[in-house]
Amino acid sequence: MTTALVAFAIAGAVGALVTAVMCRVAPRLGAVDQPDGYRKIHGVAIPRLGGVGVFVGFLAPIAFLLVGFPRNVAAAPIFANVGAFAAILAGALVVLLMGARDDIRPLRAIVKLLFQVLAAGIAMAGGHVIWRLSLPCAGSLDLGLWGLPLTLFWFLGCMNAINLLDGMDGLAGGVSLIVCVTMMLVGQLMGNVTGMLLMACLGGGIFGFLIFNYYPARIFLGDSGSNVIGFLIAALAMMTSRKSETAVALLVPMLALGVPITDTSLAILRRWSRHLPLSAPDRQHIHHRLLSMGLNQHRAVLVIYGICVALCVGAVLSISSQREMVLMVLGAAGVLVFVCVRILGGFRLGALTLRVARDWQFHQASNQARIAVERCAHFLPSATTVATLWQGCEPALAILDVDEAQLVFDEPAGAGPSLHWRSGSCPPDLDQAAQSWQVRLQVMNRERLIGHLIIAGEVDGGRLFVAERLELIWRLRDLLALHLPRLLAAPRSDQPLLTTNPLPTAH
Repeated sequence: MTTALVAFAIAGAVGALVTAVMCRVAPRLGAVDQPDGYRKIHGVAIPRLGGVGVFVGFLAPIAFLLVGFPRNVAAAPIFANVGAFAAILAGALVVLLMGARDDIRPLRAIVKLLFQVLAAGIAMAGGHVIWRLSLPCAGSLDLGLWGLPLTLFWFLGCMNAINLLDGMDGLAGGVSLIVCVTMMLVGQLMGNVTGMLLMACLGGGIFGFLIFNYYPARIFLGDSGSNVIGFLIAALAMMTSRKSETAVALLVPMLALGVPITDTSLAILRRWSRHLPLSAPDRQHIHHRLLSMGLNQHRAVLVIYGICVALCVGAVLSISSQREMVLMVLGAAGVLVFVCVRILGGFRLGALTLRVARDWQFHQASNQARIAVERCAHFLPSATTVATLWQGCEPALAILDVDEAQLVFDEPAGAGPSLHWRSGSCPPDLDQAAQSWQVRLQVMNRERLIGHLIIAGEVDGGRLFVAERLELIWRLRDLLALHLPRLLAAPRSDQPLLTTNPLPTAH
């Protein structure tokens, strides 16, 4: 414990010193977070690159022990298995450089994800893989190859959870510090002095940064800091939990990270239910919801700290050998998550259920529509007249859930009046409907304009015109453009046409 406390102090001092330097260097590099009046609630531009101070602070006591006390009982296992530790440092360096680049000049979300996967892959190649879980009620569970995707998911989840939580002064850093202190205690109770030492190094580096980040903040973590902290917590928590024999191997770190994990899960569900990209920022995170309830930044952060401390106490209790205690902790955590979903989730469960039902409905309708268009493509080559060609399209038009369709020929085509189709449920006067849509597409063969395909329908609660339907209408238009020249070139004496008044050109 003494070694861990000394390491914490060294990491805190070095982290604070480097962070103070970065407060001056970051603006010169262009690593500044500008307020946007939406998601970013700070009022003035704040430097980023706070992760540099955290990472250097984490390394400082380890380097000190390596030079001065290589045989220390807590540090000796690190130096004896230098390859595994080097893999962690290499992975952390990858996400640090990626995050620093993003802090200076933003990267696309897919690029950041690829670098996160690369960092996780480096750590996994160094032997940091979850091969087995120890379940309280079922004993040991060997994962086999399933351990690889589970480990990758664990790394990505921790990195993005801390990243999404970094939206308020002192929030991500404070929660991460609480998690590190908790894992130090868990390491002490489990006899894992090496894991305790490494968590002390990380916690000290975060504490040195937090001096400059607590409200009002003088520097932010940025992606460099949130990704490094998330990555190191994921890797070091695996080392700390490796000796567990009674609880799920990742139960303790998952409970300790309960707040950022819950916030990330809610963000994913919320954006998915609203048809938003998963990387799209919003103001519905837990800290934003607390602000909207009337709390100021200082109090909102303290509330989240309190929730995190409660979860961490449960995490420490969960390593007890009593199965009942583990179940009680899991039950309490479940209740807490339920409360967060209902009060702080930023979405309604009914909206999520409706999204699932609509997606299933659209999936079924799209499958039927694609099959109908493919059947149409099979039978259209056998059409002998323009009328039979149009009739062959009618089943596809019906499945596409449109109300009216019309093929209007261009004058040079010489095909006579237009062809028209109307569904049985079409209102008598679609033009007077309260809400309607219309698509007008050119039917062309090479450079020759044959006519226009006009598709229209009424908008109501039961039928929605989505982009996939438009894609199939384009496919139907292309089929008509392919076969019409052949039929228009044939004698037209045997081509009866169905006529109607033209559809209005626009709504």
